[in-house]
Amino acid sequence: MDQPDPEPSPTSAREQRRTQRLQSFADEPLVAWTQGWVSREIRLHGVFAARTLDFAVLTDTSLCLVSTGFFSRRPRRRVFSAPLADLLVSNETVGRGRRLRISSPASRPLRLELRDNDETAAFAAALVARTPGIAPSDTPDAEPDDTQ
Repeated sequence: MDQPDPEPSPTSAREQRRTQRLQSFADEPLVAWTQGWVSREIRLHGVFAARTLDFAVLTDTSLCLVSTGFFSRRPRRRVFSAPLADLLVSNETVGRGRRLRISSPASRPLRLELRDNDETAAFAAALVARTPGIAPSDTPDAEPDDTQ
């Protein structure tokens, strides 16, 4: 006898709803998404930068950042979108996770600080692989570029 499929866990149902909501902000199918602290790169960044936990959404041709609701922490609105062909991304490993520096000619650089887990590592790898070039790293503890 066939056993019925187990009910999806609340976590997976929540992740499916979140993915569907993030898909509504992108114009094409999602490649990957993650949550991270987004801020503009400014002087004395560690002290003065306003950081918010937002969603980063990657498609085959673009990257967009989606802000979250204050109380609900659900994806609310797209606050940044750029084609991957225009971006330079540096991937730095830091003590508590990973930091991506995203530069484009149209705006000031952004910093996306990610937790240290497999999902964020896969997101960072997919983003770096889809951008045409890698900006030089600012810190000496950055991972070496071995794409040559």
